[in-house]
Amino acid sequence: MNSVDSPLAILGEIHTCLLPSRNVLDMPASIELLSAVQPGSTVTSRERPIPLVISPNRVEGVDCNLIPLSGKHIHAIGTVASRTVVVGGRILQGSSQTRVTRARESSRQLWSHYLSRPGTVEAVSKLGVASPGRLADGHLQSRADDQLDLTSISQRMSTFIRVDPRLDQKMPFRAGATRLRWAVEVAPDVNQLPHFAFRLVDKKLRSVRLTMAEPDVAAAQRFCEDLALHDWLLTTISQVAERVGPSDRETDMLLDQLVPMLDQLVPLWMPGAHTSPRLRQLWAELETDPGFTRQWTARVGQLRDRMTTETLKALRHSKIISHDW
Repeated sequence: MNSVDSPLAILGEIHTCLLPSRNVLDMPASIELLSAVQPGSTVTSRERPIPLVISPNRVEGVDCNLIPLSGKHIHAIGTVASRTVVVGGRILQGSSQTRVTRARESSRQLWSHYLSRPGTVEAVSKLGVASPGRLADGHLQSRADDQLDLTSISQRMSTFIRVDPRLDQKMPFRAGATRLRWAVEVAPDVNQLPHFAFRLVDKKLRSVRLTMAEPDVAAAQRFCEDLALHDWLLTTISQVAERVGPSDRETDMLLDQLVPMLDQLVPLWMPGAHTSPRLRQLWAELETDPGFTRQWTARVGQLRDRMTTETLKALRHSKIISHDW
């Protein structure tokens, strides 16, 4: 690949939420659901170690600015490639990404040119001092209205599936949505080992900045989807643990929420299960700091203890009523 076609950076965003279905979808139902994203195209699926279904990509044209951390705005034209992911028949993700390259020509091309390069935007204005690192940082930190808007694109992908009539729109428990915005700085050294920085921006938004060699770039989106999934799982169960206090409402209502949540979410915790072998070392870093699995185990234990306590209360209450009768 020549230097013009080589990506300077890869920019992406992932919207993660609960699939609006009372029941967990089996593999055939998940495949049928995601086949609607691009009818006639192949849906990718994997049964083990946990069920994973990935739709084919949909391409959307963009004509906007890229905003490096410092320097002038860079005008870019091209396409964003987006897909939906269903994990365990329960979790839904809308995932969008695009590769930033230098334009071959300084003038605007026909749209047929950009459509022939799906998932790529070309910087048609001079890059100047905008290094790959600054492009990555600008995507993660800028909030300008005229910048590349992967938030809307990824959310549209998940909404497209969420409103599908095959879903009953009934939730077994309450759960919010999270967004993970990610960027890859492509290192010039092909022997560069991947490394990253993960940050909680606010209650819903997270950011991941990766540096890696070009041969590893193709695996970045799948790593980020896996990270977004496990961050969503940890966020969801932590929020429930905070809501479930000693003064919570009636026991039956509490158990109705906890039982399906623990039954359906706990089996999905498998960090790195669907990550490329070359990027699994990144999970080792996450397990060290901030200690994803340690936090998960503690929260799950907290909720199971509470569920046991409430179950014992319910049994004691039923015995008292039975004795009085």
